[in-house]
Amino acid sequence: MKTVVATLLLSALPLTASADSFNIRTGAWEVTTSTAMSGMLIPADALAKMPPDQRAKIEAMMSARAGKVDTRTMRSCVTPEDLARGQLMDKEMERKDCTRKVIAKTARHFEYEEVCPAPEPSTTHARFDAPSAETYLANVDMTRGEGKLHVDIRGRWLAAICKNGVDD
Repeated sequence: MKTVVATLLLSALPLTASADSFNIRTGAWEVTTSTAMSGMLIPADALAKMPPDQRAKIEAMMSARAGKVDTRTMRSCVTPEDLARGQLMDKEMERKDCTRKVIAKTARHFEYEEVCPAPEPSTTHARFDAPSAETYLANVDMTRGEGKLHVDIRGRWLAAICKNGVDD
């Protein structure tokens, strides 16, 4: 589950540098996520290949989290280089085999759909709005396997300078 959420969040805002880029400030950001999950996010064929005890643990974990909202707050650092290359979060987490279709992109709004193939097929719809250069709100919905994941994200700019070791 952590991997799914981390992948979603860390690759959530790859943008193209242009006049219509999502316009937020660089520096330290506080990002709060509220995640709700339902169903099984792991494809049935992947579950079938697992040893019975591992499968039982994963199914129990997913069942225990179903319908509950998990809220977390973390810090991240957005640099001018990140914006110039069109990447606000960790680019190493982004899957290269996914196909992304930009629905809308302006200085204050960014919306896309993304489809990823096997071995972990998924479909994601994400919508980001920046009421100002110091805040953004987002909703991300992902379908993977027999499950669904919904994430509400609030980003709040903290400072122009990121502190080493504090902001990732």
